[in-house]
Amino acid sequence: MSKEAKHIGLLVKNLAPMHDLEYKVTFNLHENTFFQKLIPKEILEKIRVKPADYFKSLMFLDYFSRIIENDYSVCDNLENMSKALREEEKERGEDNGENGLSYLNMCTVVLEAGLWANEKQLDSGKKMSRGKELDEMKKRYAQEKRIDFNSPNARKTEPFYEGIGEMVCDQIGGKMKPFLENISSRAELGALVFADSVLACLNDKNYSAKIFGKLSNKDYFSASLDAFELLARESSISKIKSTIGK
Repeated sequence: MSKEAKHIGLLVKNLAPMHDLEYKVTFNLHENTFFQKLIPKEILEKIRVKPADYFKSLMFLDYFSRIIENDYSVCDNLENMSKALREEEKERGEDNGENGLSYLNMCTVVLEAGLWANEKQLDSGKKMSRGKELDEMKKRYAQEKRIDFNSPNARKTEPFYEGIGEMVCDQIGGKMKPFLENISSRAELGALVFADSVLACLNDKNYSAKIFGKLSNKDYFSASLDAFELLARESSISKIKSTIGK
């Protein structure tokens, strides 16, 4: 068990549950606890993603919807996209299960989120200033209180939660893993996953350097803003189409 997994397991154990939903038939106890501690119920059951990308996609959408946008509507867009692709498969007489087009991949989810954010800005006529938007994001980010692991009230780690920590660590790219050790809130974890997801889909050396610089200074929030800026700049319908089925 890695030290990162133990640390994240301890973090998850000390987080208050977001809901009490359980999916006993499809998911095991570790996965259900992951859902309860890290994924809002507004996202669960909406998203149809390939198994390899499923849990990371949920974490990405949590941060995007809850912290950056304060709006879960992108999940409806993704659900509708999956349904439309599934209907096309049925018309062709195809049933490829989890390998079918209706099971989206990580990059489709990420780029659709970026396109949705751009369209939202256009629809709103940019009524809210950039500064006001950032202030609102910071408030939502700060609402996730940091865990004081040295507090006598902090709950101690145990193998079950270390297993969840390992599950979370498996979602993070190798270069990002060292930054897990300094995380002390759900928002910080979300920011790291968000930045990692964007860089995994959009290879930009300049933004990558900026993001890793912010992470090295433990500024997870600013790193996620740089990632969001890259995502908004690069998302397009043509790029989304190019990811479907891969």
